[in-house]
Amino acid sequence: MDVRAADGHRIFTVRPRGDRPVRGQIFYLPGGGYVNPPAFLHWWFIARLVKTLGVACTVPLYPLAPDHQCDEGIGFAAEAWRRLAGEHGAQNLLVMGDSAGGGLALAMLQQTRAIPAGLILNAPWLDASVSDPSQIEIERHEWLLNRFTLRTWGQWWAGPRDLRDPMVSPLFGDLSELPPTLLLCGSADILVADARRLAAAAPGKVRYVEEEGLMHVYPLLPFFPETRRAWLEIERFVDSVLIPKQAG
Repeated sequence: MDVRAADGHRIFTVRPRGDRPVRGQIFYLPGGGYVNPPAFLHWWFIARLVKTLGVACTVPLYPLAPDHQCDEGIGFAAEAWRRLAGEHGAQNLLVMGDSAGGGLALAMLQQTRAIPAGLILNAPWLDASVSDPSQIEIERHEWLLNRFTLRTWGQWWAGPRDLRDPMVSPLFGDLSELPPTLLLCGSADILVADARRLAAAAPGKVRYVEEEGLMHVYPLLPFFPETRRAWLEIERFVDSVLIPKQAG
């Protein structure tokens, strides 16, 4: 594992062990509501990506709210992404994010011309205003997230910006340059409303997989049988967009 510092924040790069060749690289933005650092399950998932896919994963620990807002967080992530794209070529890289990290990934790409070969979003938080009417009913069965908490975190992240500003809620931004995208979500996740709206807005670019009754970011949880299906989707998608034997 390599670690470097940029503007007081760490950027990790995790690589396959030993002499195993690196076939590509993923720029991974972990979730946490824009207020929490990566959890154990994030690192477990990243380690599995590296081992299963034979890729390297670059993980920037972007500035978090409430001490930092979206302009600083997106700026930091975008600079780390541009540097990686400059080293390897954006067309040879993938961007991946879960929950708030998925929202940050899409907002970052809307602010840069360096478009990756593919984008993988796991239950992305794309509308910080939590404005979809279906979320009222979904919230009744959601035990992890709720509209009040999401709006509070979203406001911290937004700072002076409106919650529907694309820098805060990239669902309302420009989707015309969206790369080929794999989108995963569970139907019992309050953020499924965001996933459904993104899939509907870019039907030719998004492969959307929704699992009935599954909770928030279920592919990070190894004990669900549906997680295996999610991994098969991820492997197929990576194989379809990643140039083989790309140096990492």
